Amino acid sequence: MICDCLRNLLESNCDNDLTFTTEISDFLAHVNQRKFEAIIIEERTLECEKVIEIVKEISYIQEKGVIIVLGETSNLELVAGCIKAGAYDYVLMPEKSEMLVRIIEKSVKDSKLFVEKPNKNKKYGDKLIGQSKEIVELYKMIGKVAITEVPVLVIGEKGTGKTSVAKSIHQFGDSASRPFISINCLSFPTELLDRRIFGYEKGAFKEAILSQVGDLEKANGGTIHLGNVEALSLEIQSKILYLLEEGKFYRMGSTKGIRTNIRIIATSSENLDELIKEGKFIDELYRKLRVLEINIPALRDRIEDIPLIIDHYLIECNEELHKNVKGVSKPALNKLLRYDWPGNVNELKTAIKSSVALCRGNSIVVDDLPNTILGKKIIKRKGDAQINLLKEWIKSEMISAKIGSKSNYYSAIISKIEKELIKQALEISNGKKIETAELLGITRNTLRSKMSNYGLK
Repeated sequence: MICDCLRNLLESNCDNDLTFTTEISDFLAHVNQRKFEAIIIEERTLECEKVIEIVKEISYIQEKGVIIVLGETSNLELVAGCIKAGAYDYVLMPEKSEMLVRIIEKSVKDSKLFVEKPNKNKKYGDKLIGQSKEIVELYKMIGKVAITEVPVLVIGEKGTGKTSVAKSIHQFGDSASRPFISINCLSFPTELLDRRIFGYEKGAFKEAILSQVGDLEKANGGTIHLGNVEALSLEIQSKILYLLEEGKFYRMGSTKGIRTNIRIIATSSENLDELIKEGKFIDELYRKLRVLEINIPALRDRIEDIPLIIDHYLIECNEELHKNVKGVSKPALNKLLRYDWPGNVNELKTAIKSSVALCRGNSIVVDDLPNTILGKKIIKRKGDAQINLLKEWIKSEMISAKIGSKSNYYSAIISKIEKELIKQALEISNGKKIETAELLGITRNTLRSKMSNYGLK
């Protein structure tokens, strides 16, 4: 038990009084009766909600005491929840006891710089899965960032989960009950994006029959997430910069400023420094957005998390494809661990779905894996990552479709793609058919007809 190891090490290296207890009631009684420089909680037998509740209670009582949680498991709700509730650190076990002592000593020295405010527990459907040091550090960073209201810039390769991080920051924040609006800046032409973000007045352009509230007004008091922020035109960038500097913006076609209380979380997979040099991104906006910056590790830098991610998505894929695949064979797992994953978690999720679709037994074998993973030479791919994912999906669809010998694969697969494309466009446009048709480059009548054929509302 880690408690016994710490007792031996601390008693031989510490001049202060030490108190150990295994009962929660005794633990809380000690905390209420006297002040401690450091409070260590081992979460081994405690439920996630209980750990966060204890941390929260202690942080109220022991204003100057440093709280460290020693854990054997890792998930975003637990780690970020503990940090946000007032814990100085969350240390994932196993860890050398000597290292834990150094962490405790450092935490006490740094305690004057550490301020956290507790908040209500929430439920989080996060997809940031793992127990590696890299992902635990990400969890802790989310917990620290969530308690502030300043802009955040989230950097990471495509498929690493930048949108999930943005949502988690909002969910752990004090404005979690307020709106969270996410905009993929790559999904809109500049003019349409301008209207979407800032809104417009009646008569601002030919089709503006009525005034329209923009997302900045809709998200007032909450969070707006600008995904792929590098895709913003310089004109829209300057408007966002003005909003950050002045706290207000203008609808298209209006001269009346609108004040809003909103937090901006921007995400990007591009090198914004290079874009600044090329004159494609405003330097001052970059500085305003990166008041707080989070870097998400690539999947290849935390390969020990891959088995956990596989287990998580196997459940989803089994339900979706009506399969009962229980795991991955050792040779197949070795292939997955050696692969470079240029598409990161998104690519792994697609690979699992493809493998489950092809699997004929209870376990995924090497032959079930996508061709990209079975390549003789593993190299980093960038531009072709999404194409490879599409190829594998089409392959799995053709194999699992079970269409008769005279059936038309083309119609079956294209209809699936077209239906999903329209669904995504409707989501991006918040169900507005004019914007959806404009995005897809089709007429409104064509859109209505296709929506009717696919049963879309």
